[in-house]
Amino acid sequence: MAARPSLAPLTADTDLIAAFEVLGQKWNGIILHTLATRPARFGELHTAICSISTKMLADRLRELVETGLVTHAQLPPGPALYTLTADGRALLPALEQLRSWSQHRTS
Repeated sequence: MAARPSLAPLTADTDLIAAFEVLGQKWNGIILHTLATRPARFGELHTAICSISTKMLADRLRELVETGLVTHAQLPPGPALYTLTADGRALLPALEQLRSWSQHRTS
């Protein structure tokens, strides 16, 4: 019997694990990409992403603020305005690549 070659153990990339802890959450990529156009209020985001519930949007925005990808500032008077941070903007090329991949895949 021939000896089986010894294979190196597989390991998942820790940087990708960290990235997908954020991007792997449903809606996070969509919210970030929607905010790429301009800062927006909660209601504007909810209208733009019509299939997300208000609770889910609130939860995801809170997570994105906590991870430093989105900021929110209270407008006097009125609701908060959500804006991408520099780290959030840095993800836009990757999101565009994913969008392009999806377009080519479905054509």
